[in-house]
Amino acid sequence: MKDGEVAANVNLRMNMFKIALLPHDVKTRGVYLGSRKLPSNYMADFSLMGFVVDRYEDALTVIKSSGYRVDMLVAGSDIRVEKSEDLTEIQALLQRNNICCDYSDIADSLYQA
Repeated sequence: MKDGEVAANVNLRMNMFKIALLPHDVKTRGVYLGSRKLPSNYMADFSLMGFVVDRYEDALTVIKSSGYRVDMLVAGSDIRVEKSEDLTEIQALLQRNNICCDYSDIADSLYQA
């Protein structure tokens, strides 16, 4: 790789972020959240957004076949996205394939006293 290509590749990785993909069940969500590093200031508001789907395995197949990279975890998975517009595209992709999905705060069950 040339220097410009290396810099562009590093910049692309720095701009990527991950979004959770979870099946619609409380147990998996709990295990997923238990594996995440929580912020040290847990007394403040904390949200962790993600897609919760009714047909998890089908959702994985559709997302992967559309070119998105997915990190498989002990419970659930993380979709690697490059820009915020990808979130809208992923949701539309799931809906086109008759996969019910909610884009919501998956950490809503964490106690923040």
